[in-house]
This record gives sequence, C-alpha cells and structure tokens, in this order.
Amino acid sequence: MSASYAGELLMSWGYWGIVAGLVALLVVFFVCMEILYSRARKPLDGLAGVGDVPAKQAETTRTSGKHAA
Repeated sequence: MSASYAGELLMSWGYWGIVAGLVALLVVFFVCMEILYSRARKPLDGLAGVGDVPAKQAETTRTSGKHAA
C-alpha cells in the first residue's frame, strides 16, 4: 500500500469543510426552531383583543334573567 493510495482513501480537507459547514447549518436551524417555538408556547400578555373577557370575569358580569323593557 503506497502513501498516495492511503491519501486517496481519506477525505480531503475541502470535503471535511463542506461536511462541517452542513452540520453547522443544521445546528443553527434546530437552535432557531427551538427558540421560536419556546416563545410560541409562552402566553403573550397584553395582546388580548378589546372584546376578550376572561372566563372568571365573564361569570361575574352576567346579569339576571330579568331585563328592563
């Protein structure tokens, strides 16, 4: 087995750079997805619509069945 044949079996540095770049892109993609979806799971305060009434408050604001004519 000659030295040139052993060198052909190993990947060149250029190919290792491409593989490392692809792995880095995948890592960045998954980290970004984790950051985005961790924010989506948290409730957003202060963004409720004007007509939105919490269930507890809606129960207390109900009137009786008698209404003025």
